[in-house]
Amino acid sequence: MDDEEALTWAGGRDPSHYETPEAKPPRSSKQSRKVAGAGAGPGIDDGAGGPESSDVDDEDDARPATSSAVLVSLGILGGIYLLYTVGWFVSWQRFTYVAASPLDEIAFSVQQALSLVAAPLWFIVVLVLTRDRKPTARLVWLLVGALVLVPWPFTLGV
Repeated sequence: MDDEEALTWAGGRDPSHYETPEAKPPRSSKQSRKVAGAGAGPGIDDGAGGPESSDVDDEDDARPATSSAVLVSLGILGGIYLLYTVGWFVSWQRFTYVAASPLDEIAFSVQQALSLVAAPLWFIVVLVLTRDRKPTARLVWLLVGALVLVPWPFTLGV
């Protein structure tokens, strides 16, 4: 038994086995530019007459992590929106509507379907459109939706 064999993974010597490099997100123009002298110490010269500026930290490429409070708030608001959808569905099941014409019946059905998808649609749209904004803007828009989309027929027991 070879001593080196204990230090390799099973199949590591297989000719079809290869490792791929880690995928890195693309750099934005702000992150790729460095202030002159920010990466080099005082008096360090790369031989071209200027400070060394070709190295950019890999940590600058990653997005900052979302705080725990924001994640908990998003979870709570997501649960509220889910409850709103259930509330609209229950109120839709309890309500009977006698239409005067077939057009009234179709319009009422469309209104009910829109009320069902309004809460999850609002949540998804706010998450997508506020992706690059501050978390407070996202939370404000989700709170506005939580106030606007309350299932009043279910809440009032109609």
